Amino acid sequence: MVDQPDRVPDPQTPRTVRGSIVGGRVLNRRDILRLGVSLAGLAAVNALLAACGGDDDDDSPTATSVSGAATATSAPANTPEAAATATPAPQGQGSAILVNPGEAPDGVGGELRVALAFDATSLDPIATYTLNNGRWQENVFSGLVWRDTNLVVYDGKDGRPAPSEGFGLAESWEYTDDLTLVFKLRPGITFHNGEPFNAETVRAHFQRMHDPATASPQAFNYTSIKEVIATDDLTATMIFNEVDPVMISKLAGYGGFMTPAEASKDTTKFGPVEAAGTGPYRITEYVKDDHITLEAWDGYWGPRKPHIQKIIYRIIPDDNTRLSEFLAGSIDVLTLSPVQADAAKGAAGVQVVPIGVPTVSGLRLDASKPPTDNKLVRQAIAHAIDMPTIIETILSGYAKEVGIWQSEFSFGYEDIAPYAYDPEAAKAKLAEAGVATPVAVTFDVIGGDTVAREMANAMKDMLDAVGFNVTLNQKDAANYYNEYIAGDGGNIVPFGWGGWTLDYDNTYFSMMHTGQTYNPSYSNPEVDALLDEQRGTLDQAKRLEIAKQLNALLFEDAIDVCLYQNIYLWGVNNRVRNFSIPPDERLFWLDAWIQS
Repeated sequence: MVDQPDRVPDPQTPRTVRGSIVGGRVLNRRDILRLGVSLAGLAAVNALLAACGGDDDDDSPTATSVSGAATATSAPANTPEAAATATPAPQGQGSAILVNPGEAPDGVGGELRVALAFDATSLDPIATYTLNNGRWQENVFSGLVWRDTNLVVYDGKDGRPAPSEGFGLAESWEYTDDLTLVFKLRPGITFHNGEPFNAETVRAHFQRMHDPATASPQAFNYTSIKEVIATDDLTATMIFNEVDPVMISKLAGYGGFMTPAEASKDTTKFGPVEAAGTGPYRITEYVKDDHITLEAWDGYWGPRKPHIQKIIYRIIPDDNTRLSEFLAGSIDVLTLSPVQADAAKGAAGVQVVPIGVPTVSGLRLDASKPPTDNKLVRQAIAHAIDMPTIIETILSGYAKEVGIWQSEFSFGYEDIAPYAYDPEAAKAKLAEAGVATPVAVTFDVIGGDTVAREMANAMKDMLDAVGFNVTLNQKDAANYYNEYIAGDGGNIVPFGWGGWTLDYDNTYFSMMHTGQTYNPSYSNPEVDALLDEQRGTLDQAKRLEIAKQLNALLFEDAIDVCLYQNIYLWGVNNRVRNFSIPPDERLFWLDAWIQS
């Protein structure tokens, strides 16, 4: 079960912030806020790099469930201003927040405008791995397995709804043995381009994903699949080459969104210029770096039809422009930074809704480059950062400090205290490492993200105060991701991870196993062996024990500095009705409508 994130402060309540020693002086709230321009884009780095991240997708396994789909619950955080209209979603155990609830009028109409900080990585759901894409993808594509906005997987187990009650493409499934999973598919479904959805679709989808020419960043999550057999038109049999304890969870998210079989015949066409799915909305226009337009699809197979006629996702990289357009009424939904949220709370016709999310933010420390190839140097970095003060000041309290790359939403989470802010301990670690001070390190930051810039400046001062000499490298958002995975980042790279399966396997395997895309520099044979071992058993209790070993080992190795679990602040125009905000950023608009 998931506990409530740390308190979300009432923005009207004065708070006392303890000072942080930076550059030989006390850094207070006003000092930190001077370090950058206006705050905006709290989730910008996370949206670019997180994969979950969050970002995205299933729910955490219990000790006895093969499917790995326990109900994840959280007491959502609400501001007093939003309390009258933003309520927990009606399923009862949910972690989503329902904004402006109410029954939709008959018919379909209206236009919704959503702001994105980054362009789509690709329109092809197996060619991307970022939470930014999760904000639109689920409306266009359908997965085999359905997970709702409350993070509940519809698997029919332990009182959860049956698959047929959700919006997944499989009506049911069963393991006939540990290495065979049989899916019964819904009949009569077609893609937006008219192609039928059937068992051949499922076979071709995973064949395309595993084709090296596709270079899918999702492929590593599905290496356990040996083959998919189209047993008959509506029966897809998945044969595994090894046990996979998280497969059902994976299929509810990234990589599980089905694509037409024809896509495998022309991979250059599918994704860059068009993308047909089976969801309630189809893509009618995509202009790179400008917008993605979705329109309600008359042929949608689901038991409920869309109420909004058109959804335009506008790509607006500049923080201040996004806020200005939201306050002017030309953007309906976006995420806000704490200072932006304070400005929006006083505006007419909009509300701000905080919600705890699975995404964890932190710093990746490059173990292949000196001086961060030295564990003692990495531990010194961890001790030098006064995260509580940063949370209270730059993030206005909208975050929870964590010690590992897991949130309370995830299976494998432990409440491990982070490295304590202790400048003297940091200095001692550098002395023990035998490095000459000041120790030169490079710290990457996306230049357009004002929150990331403020945090980087604050952390630079903290690190310099204990014996480092930090050089901040301003990076362009378009190149940040590619440089990181190529191993061309700095010693310190800000990073966000959405933990999309809500299971430690995805997080640790992606980020810590030797040679993985999101792990350009770290290699530890003991970590690799434990990660391989947990992937080989359906015994969830055993997997939990392995998670504890990994948590302790990785914490001691200090390969990263995990900073905080995010609390996102959603800005919503009051004309947007019956909008269920999920913790995992996957916005699903089927039941929402626009008030004229």
